[in-house]
Amino acid sequence: MITLKEVADKIDGKLIGDKSIPISSVDDIVLASKESISFAFLPKYKKAIAESKASAFIVTSEVDLGNKAGIVVDNPYLSMIKVLDIFDQRPVPSYEVSENSIVHDSLNKKESLHLGPFSVIGENVKIGNNVFIGSGVKIGAGSVIGDNSILYDNVILYDNITIGANSIIHSGTVIGSDGFGYHTNDNCHHKIPHIKNVIIGENVEIGASCTIDRGSVQDTSIGNYCKLDNQVHLAHNVKMGEGCLVAGGVFIGGSATIEDYVTIAGKSDVGPHVTIGSKAVLAARSCVLKSLPGSAIYAGNPARPIKEKQKRDALFTRFEILERKLKNSVI
Repeated sequence: MITLKEVADKIDGKLIGDKSIPISSVDDIVLASKESISFAFLPKYKKAIAESKASAFIVTSEVDLGNKAGIVVDNPYLSMIKVLDIFDQRPVPSYEVSENSIVHDSLNKKESLHLGPFSVIGENVKIGNNVFIGSGVKIGAGSVIGDNSILYDNVILYDNITIGANSIIHSGTVIGSDGFGYHTNDNCHHKIPHIKNVIIGENVEIGASCTIDRGSVQDTSIGNYCKLDNQVHLAHNVKMGEGCLVAGGVFIGGSATIEDYVTIAGKSDVGPHVTIGSKAVLAARSCVLKSLPGSAIYAGNPARPIKEKQKRDALFTRFEILERKLKNSVI
């Protein structure tokens, strides 16, 4: 337990109210109880401050607090991250190699390596310092894992996969399986060999149950600082630039190019061999069938500039209304 003043000092915020208020947890503003601190910087939460049982609040304006105690900050989201870190009580893993794991003799073991039970490390794998590998993980021959990276339980890396430093791969993700490539001749499907690899940059986070295919004629690659949500699929030869944000359920087709700092909202599909320009934004459930310039917002199926889509939607709505009026007048 720490005091409100200690929290304010850690996040460089302006303390309002009693500095000795004890804070033992961070909670949702509706569910909060005494000794909780809550975030109230969004408009919908500001109205809930008066009725909340929390002892203090994180806000962007002193006016929002009324007569309540709290901390005023300039950047609420960075402050939220710092506060959550303060109260993160999840256990810190110890670094040890389980006797129930299988490690090839070629591995140069580090004292800072954690390897959980029933994990397997293949031949000529290179692992950096302070790497955490959970249980049931398979790392194929020739793979490279950078310093301070985390592979949670049941992650599968096929052969020759590269994971950059400070990256996180969540449970159940499979990286490096063959892409979906076949040539059909005389009703026979001939498999196209996928002989290239997957290269993942530094400070990348990949969610649970993602699948990333290896390349056929070029490496599948993900740039530094990209963040992928759960259940994302990247097909063979995909090239993703730096700093991209990809929400859950997104499928990206083979040989697509996603340039730097693109944001793709949930359940969107990107077709093969298209390019999405840097800093483009795809709204949820968008379907990209042709290349799109960057620095614009797109939506719909097929994806169009969002203002154009809104005009089309409005026009269709007017037609539907007119159709109903005509039917009623006939009756």
